Amino acid sequence: MIASPDAHGSVEPYLERAIRSDDAGAVRLVLDLLDHGASTEAVVVDLLAAAQRESGDRWLHDDWTVADEHVVSGVTQRSLDAVANTVAAPQRAGAVVVACAEGDWHSLPAQMCAEILRARGYAVSFLGASTPAEHVERFLTRERPDALVLTCSIPLCFSGIARVVTAAHRVGTPVLAGGRALTTSGRALRLGADAWAPDLDGAAARIDWWVQHPPTVATESVALDPDALQLELDSTSVAARAFDSMVESRPAMRHLSASQLMRTSEDLAFIVRFVAAARLVDDPTVLDEFLEWLGALLVARGVPTSALVAGLEALTPLVREVDPRGGELTAAAAERLRRGDSSHASAGPPDVGWTASVPQTT
Repeated sequence: MIASPDAHGSVEPYLERAIRSDDAGAVRLVLDLLDHGASTEAVVVDLLAAAQRESGDRWLHDDWTVADEHVVSGVTQRSLDAVANTVAAPQRAGAVVVACAEGDWHSLPAQMCAEILRARGYAVSFLGASTPAEHVERFLTRERPDALVLTCSIPLCFSGIARVVTAAHRVGTPVLAGGRALTTSGRALRLGADAWAPDLDGAAARIDWWVQHPPTVATESVALDPDALQLELDSTSVAARAFDSMVESRPAMRHLSASQLMRTSEDLAFIVRFVAAARLVDDPTVLDEFLEWLGALLVARGVPTSALVAGLEALTPLVREVDPRGGELTAAAAERLRRGDSSHASAGPPDVGWTASVPQTT
C-alpha cells in the first residue's frame, strides 16, 4: 500500500515491477494510487505515460533492449486497462471517436488519450491502431460523433492522417488532431485537420465548442504535395540506391556484419521517409528532430555522427531526382551535421502536445 497519491513519484517503483513482468504488482500499485485519491488523469499522465517515456529513453541510450521496452509496454497496456475499468459512465455532452492515423500502430498513446477523455465525462469510442480510412468512415457514418480525435505518434504516418481526415469529412465529422508527431498547429492543419490542441485541456475545450456549435467541414480531399508523396512511395528504392553507392565508394563498409549492413539500409530508408514527411507539412524541423534522435541513438551504440553525414550525402542527389525540395532539405541537414549545428533540431523526441505522448521507439 502507499501512503499518499504521488503518481509521479511512483514511476521508478512501477518500472521496477514492469521490467520484471510483475503485472500484478504494477496493476496493484496503479489501483492503490486511485484508491488513495489520485485522479485517473494523474495516474495516466504522471505515472503510465511518464514510465513509457523513461522506458523509451533507456532504450535510446542503450540501457535497455527492445525486449525490455516491449515488456514494459505490455505491462503498461494491462495497467491502463485496469484504470479504464474504474472510469464511471459518461456524464457530459459530447460523443467522441478516438483513432490513430492510418499506418500508426502505436495505440497506447491514443488509448491513454481516450481514457482521459472518458474520465472527463465524454462518451468515447476507441478504434485502436491504424484503422483503414474507409473503415473509419463507415464507423463515423453509423455513430455520428461530435468529433473525431486523431492521434499520430510518428511523422511517417502524415499521409495516413490526410486520408483519415478526408474520410471523416465525407460524412461531415470534424477532426481534432494531436499527438507526439503533431507538435504544432501548422502540421495538423496542413494535413487537413479542422483543429489542433497543444494538450488535453485544449482538446476538451474544442470538443465542447463543437458540441454546441457544429462546424462545417471541407468537402474536398486533402491536397498534399505530389513530389513529397512520390518520395514517400519511392523511399525504399532511393535508399537502396544510396546504400549501393556507399558500399561502392566506402570500402570499409564491406567489413561490416550482415546485421550492421541491414541496419544501415533501414536507417537510410527511414531518413528518406522523414524527408517526405517534412515536405508533406512544409516543416523542416520534422527531419531535424528525427536526425537529432537518430544521431543520439547511433552515438549510444558507438556509431559516429560522420556515418550519418555520409548517409545524407549519399541520399541527397537521389532524393533530389524525385523531389527537388526534398533534396534541398537533405543537403541542408547534412551541412548542419557537418558543422555540428543542432540549433534547428529538438533535444530529443518531442514531448509536448497530447498528454498521452509516449515515445514508442519500436
